[in-house]
Amino acid sequence: MSYTSSPSFTQGSTPVTPIRNAGKRAKVAAVSIGSIATVLTPASGKKFRLLGGDISVSANASVLFEDNVGGATIYQAPLLLTGQPFSFDLGPGYLSLAADNVLKATSSAAAAMTGTLYYSEE
Repeated sequence: MSYTSSPSFTQGSTPVTPIRNAGKRAKVAAVSIGSIATVLTPASGKKFRLLGGDISVSANASVLFEDNVGGATIYQAPLLLTGQPFSFDLGPGYLSLAADNVLKATSSAAAAMTGTLYYSEE
């Protein structure tokens, strides 16, 4: 059975539905997220709207995305397997709480994250 409504999540395969309205893509190349790290910085004076992503991690870990430093939790991924692609679609997306906030990520184990995040700026 395949679910196509948002949010849509897949592990080890391509997304069920492509993420729409993704005006921008942020490449994340082996960013160490064992401790909280910035993974997306919008243009000055703009808010980001995280729409989803295609990521993998270098160790079995769960990934937590946050709005700015110590900010609101945006999305908590399930336990991801080492090197397996994971796709998530946040439907209409998550709009950051304030302009100039950055997107942060951290993991439940020492790991690096690689992939693409889909977002827009407002």
